[in-house]
Amino acid sequence: MKKQTLIFLLFLFLVGNIILLISPCVKSGVKVSPAELIITIEDYPEKEIQYKIKVTNPFAWDITAYSKVIHPYDMKENYTMIPDLSWIEILPDTLDIPANSYKEFEVFINIPENKKMLHYNESWEVWVIVTPRLSYFSGGGTLIQLQLAVRLLIHTPTGTMISWTLPAPHILYPILGIITCLMVLSAAFLYVKKKRNIKADKSAIFYVKKKKESNVEKEKLESQKNNPFPPHYKL
Repeated sequence: MKKQTLIFLLFLFLVGNIILLISPCVKSGVKVSPAELIITIEDYPEKEIQYKIKVTNPFAWDITAYSKVIHPYDMKENYTMIPDLSWIEILPDTLDIPANSYKEFEVFINIPENKKMLHYNESWEVWVIVTPRLSYFSGGGTLIQLQLAVRLLIHTPTGTMISWTLPAPHILYPILGIITCLMVLSAAFLYVKKKRNIKADKSAIFYVKKKKESNVEKEKLESQKNNPFPPHYKL
């Protein structure tokens, strides 16, 4: 029984070593820095805000690092998601990093001009995910590397945010009252003006008519003076 157990353990030991010898070489160690980047915007600049993320390759072979911007899975307390991920840009998208060296991603924060005044006193958290992959490995194995995350903690300037909400009712009602009064007064003024114009037109027509009748009567009288005989009188 003891002999069979010993043979079984020896068999497991040999099989384990064979698996380790023929399995891919698992390595890791790519680093990014800083792991957390705190960005405090004192005042919105005219141009984009620029920072750098360093990616270090400690291996004896080249790697390629890919980057992308995402909303965080688990945010820190008192932080919220950025309104639009397109405000964060990473250039370039990929980095080819030679052995035993490092390169840098450039992070650009560009908030649209028409959005700046709407975002004061805010704290945003954004993650930049860096994924290193094997470019070439002469050791015959496979490089396995987890995704690396860099936290961007962005603080917007201190100031007064423009509010697009409606005024409170006690402010809104007087404004509506003033507007209504102005509309009523304007309508009354137009009505009175229209009545005056109609009356003036009627007076002008009556004056022209009377003047015309007066001219006719005058012509008749002049005709009778020039002809003393009545129209029906015959000599």
